Amino acid sequence: MRRHLRRAAWLLLVVPLLGGGALAALQAMIARGYFTARVDAALEQATGRTVSHGGIQVSPGLRPRIVLTGATVANIPGGSRPEFARIGRLEVTLALLPLLSGHVEIDSLRLADADIVLERDAEGRPNWVFGGGGGGGGIGIPTVDIADTRITLPQGPVHDVHVERLRLEREAPHDPLELRGHVRLDGEALTLTARLGPEAEGILPLAADIAGDGLRLTLEGSWPRHSGTPGWALAAEAELNAAAALRLATRFGHDLPLAGPLNAKARLAPGNPWPSVSDLTVRLGPTDATRLLPGLRLARAELRAASFDDPAQFSAQGTRNGADLGLTASLPSPRRMLEASTDEAVPIEANVTSGRSRLTLRGEVRTDRPPGEAVLAARLTTPDFATVGPVLGTTLPRLSGTTAEARMSGLLTRTLRLQDLRVTAEGIEAEGDLEIGFGERPAFRGEVSARRIDLDRLGGGGPAPARRAGRVIPDHPLPLAMLRGADAELRLSAATLIAGGVAWRDARATVALAGGRLAVDPLTVTIPGGPVGGRFAIDATATPPQASLSLRSHGRGLDLSAMRRAFGVPAGFEGTAELALDLHGTGTTARGLAASLGGEFGIAMLGGRFTGATALRIGPDLARALMPRGTPADGLALRCLAIRLSAEAGLAHSQALLMEGEFGRIEGSLALNLRDETIAARLLPDVRVLGVTVRAPVTVGGTLADPRIGVEPGAAFARVAGDTVANRLWRSSTVEFLRGATGSAPPGGDCGAALTLARLGRAGAMPDAAAAPIPLVPRELQGTAQDVVRGIGGLLGGRRR
Repeated sequence: MRRHLRRAAWLLLVVPLLGGGALAALQAMIARGYFTARVDAALEQATGRTVSHGGIQVSPGLRPRIVLTGATVANIPGGSRPEFARIGRLEVTLALLPLLSGHVEIDSLRLADADIVLERDAEGRPNWVFGGGGGGGGIGIPTVDIADTRITLPQGPVHDVHVERLRLEREAPHDPLELRGHVRLDGEALTLTARLGPEAEGILPLAADIAGDGLRLTLEGSWPRHSGTPGWALAAEAELNAAAALRLATRFGHDLPLAGPLNAKARLAPGNPWPSVSDLTVRLGPTDATRLLPGLRLARAELRAASFDDPAQFSAQGTRNGADLGLTASLPSPRRMLEASTDEAVPIEANVTSGRSRLTLRGEVRTDRPPGEAVLAARLTTPDFATVGPVLGTTLPRLSGTTAEARMSGLLTRTLRLQDLRVTAEGIEAEGDLEIGFGERPAFRGEVSARRIDLDRLGGGGPAPARRAGRVIPDHPLPLAMLRGADAELRLSAATLIAGGVAWRDARATVALAGGRLAVDPLTVTIPGGPVGGRFAIDATATPPQASLSLRSHGRGLDLSAMRRAFGVPAGFEGTAELALDLHGTGTTARGLAASLGGEFGIAMLGGRFTGATALRIGPDLARALMPRGTPADGLALRCLAIRLSAEAGLAHSQALLMEGEFGRIEGSLALNLRDETIAARLLPDVRVLGVTVRAPVTVGGTLADPRIGVEPGAAFARVAGDTVANRLWRSSTVEFLRGATGSAPPGGDCGAALTLARLGRAGAMPDAAAAPIPLVPRELQGTAQDVVRGIGGLLGGRRR
């Protein structure tokens, strides 16, 4: 008995020693490369690729472990590099009991420090299919760990996958497969969790969740276990915040004009070459869209399509500068937009609404060109054009019942081009080409020609200007907000312009507006009396705003009879008059400009007739005071009429005031205070009554709204001259004459000098020379003496002059 015990003890001692010695011998043989060729040959036979490795280490125990280091697996012919994989370390843990019975079961596998490339060759064959073609029976390893491994996909949208940690686990071959880990896709850190199975009739339920910084993707559906099982189906939903959407777009080389919270849902199924997509919905949340259009904010946007092969519907809601905006669009199917050939045009139809305004767009867009190059038929209808102003970022005039049509291009860009533009509204019919640039301020460029513009109807809906009792000059506000809110380079013209019930013709203007500074140069228009031209400017950036106007009549001058008929003026001058003015002022209203007015104004008339009435309320009384004999029915012939006013800081005084004709001569001086509209005038007529020249001064005072005759001139001027600026005029010849302080004639002199002053120094036609004065005959008797001399000359056979 004792002998049997000793034998058992020896066996217990020898067997481990023999096992340990065998393992030591096996490790020594592996270290010396005794099995290297056989292992490589077996791997090459299994994979169909050349395989090499650097070393093998076997660790005994209840869970034996084999460690393979420095291994490489060859790539397919035509690959981007020789190796499919470079494996730094591969650890395989075996189950002990199956191994003792002669079966190999892998308990766990760990892959670390590997570099793998996944690609296809020129014929489209994948390099990750080994041996006879890759039929598989599924994963039979309970646990797979991958760490610090890089996977390169040179032909995919994602080029680099860095697996930091990834674990796949399942308890039994038919149990669900769990996946957890952390990876980086082109540097984007993601956390993965997924569950696959359990299997039911060859189908594995799939649920996956991928989360990152500001993004999340969830997948739920089914996956076939074998290739013969019907295809996979997934419901996918992706969510990204604004920062993640912008970051991912930049990472993949795209520039997003809109960056906001994004949600996308779809059902995916197998398709060729793209997966089949159905129930597609893409939603964009509240978004700052200033990159697309300054001041634009989207409340929401949504794209829907029943499938990739059905038409898509797009809708959006938002605001710009406080105005509501809505957009609906019908688009081709997503598949057509993706697969359209480069020369194919796809149709679109869109409607943009803002309040009761509606813009309709129809046309085609080519997939190989930016949307901005597409030319679309555009039609705008709005009950009030001014309500469109906030959408464009500027102030627009009120145009009731507006309809505009054009060929539009530049969609979704900062420059909108309108060709063959036609606008009809209450009071306007126009056409032309217009370009609208969207920046800090909208910029308008182009040429617009109107057949008819009725300013009376256009301005009829606006607020009435403030009027103060006893004032003539209206308090119309200047359009300063409009000037500060936009830039423009426009050529404008109107065949007919209605203003004040009067038709003006052939109006043309070149408008340059930049940074609140407006220049209209040149400006030409044919008023009822004839053509005038000049320039107009406003600087809305100055404090206070500054304005200037330079205007001159063209040709022979203005037909006063035509102007009297057109404007309904009861005044009576017949003939043509030359107009010249060069004025400037500051202020925010027309009355403010008048109160600060400076510059020159002149009217020059050569020949013509005076019919006896005037436009002033005191006209008939003034005419009787100046011409006691009255005015004949056919009027009185004029030799000249010359008026020139010089203004400074709202105070104007005459440099020339002369009317000369067959009745004699009327001269004088005039002062106006445009701040309070007071007037002071002293007129000195030299008229012949029964052959005798009558010289009786006539004075006018009061205001423009209430002028009065016979006012003491000094008192009238004292009312006009109210400050130091006015007092600087006190020593002028005009003032002296108004005060009656001198007996000399006022500025202006005879016709030649007065006409030159009235023309602001410009040369022009002059009347024939007046008869030379007869020596030693008093001025008051010159007229009678001249008649006598002409009569004697006639009796002697001389020619009348």
